[in-house]
Parts: sequence; C-alpha cells; structure tokens
Amino acid sequence: MAGPFATEPPRERPDGPPPSYGVPRTGGTFIEWSTVIERLTTAEAYWIATVMPDARPHVVPVWGTLFEGDLFLETGSPLTRKNRNLAENRNVVEHLDGINDALIVRGLAEKIQPDLEFRKRLAATMKAKYAGDYGEYEPEPERWDQGSAWRIAPESVLAWRDMPTATRWRFPTA
Repeated sequence: MAGPFATEPPRERPDGPPPSYGVPRTGGTFIEWSTVIERLTTAEAYWIATVMPDARPHVVPVWGTLFEGDLFLETGSPLTRKNRNLAENRNVVEHLDGINDALIVRGLAEKIQPDLEFRKRLAATMKAKYAGDYGEYEPEPERWDQGSAWRIAPESVLAWRDMPTATRWRFPTA
C-alpha cells in the first residue's frame, strides 16, 4: 500500500457539532483507522456527490475499491452526468451506506493515468470484488483512459458510529 490511505493521518474531533450532540472536545473514543480501511475495502457501493454546472449537487452510487492505498471509483460511461460533472469540477464527496456507521471522504477526483499493467491489476481486483453476486463483471482497463475510473485524492475523512466517537482525519496538502 503506497497511497494516502496507507498511513493514518492525524486524527481529531470534528469542530462542527453543538455541545448537545455529546461529542467530547477531548478524550473519549475515536474510530480506529483500521476500521476506515476495512470499510473502504469491503464496501459494496460508494455514494459519490459531484457538482453540476449550475452548482447543484448530484449523488449516485458507484462501484470501487481501496487498492494499493488509494481509493478508486468506477463511474461508467464518460457521457454520464457524474463523469461530465467531474470533467468540469473535480470536487467530490464519497459516502458509504450506514447512518449508524458513517464514513465520508472529501477530496478531489483524478483520472487514472497509470500504465496498462497497473490498470490490469486494478481491473482484476475490481473483478474479484464484484464477481459472483453481480454476474460476470469485466472491467475494461483500456476504457478507463476515456475517463470512467477515478482516483480520489482525499482531503479529509469523517467517521462515527455514535456522536461521541466522531473522528476526523485531515490529509496533508501538496
């Protein structure tokens, strides 16, 4: 694992909830980074929010995987609304299912540009994850050159099971 998710960034309490939410300013229980990694690795779907040209949000579920320390999302045809949005505005929020086990990644989407061998390994990982219950899922690494797979460069992760466990990680910026 070499990507940004390979090493836990500094964790902290989120600064937004009012005192009535019960989030301690100090102490208390944090969500473990290993839980974040496990959830990102095993998630069935990843809800992504993109920004439409008129600044309205657009939210849809997509498939993806945590691979070599990076979060990759496959977004289908380059002609879909989500891909057209990402081509114009790379800001993205990814959210996993689970109101009582929330995990939210905020960052920038980057088109994958690695070599064909890397894309073949990524495609094999996606196929292994989604084969079986999903039929014969066959990702096409060559198609990804047209903009249907994105690496999420994380800026922050927010997770909680109940509000006293609310934990935020901020990634260093380049």
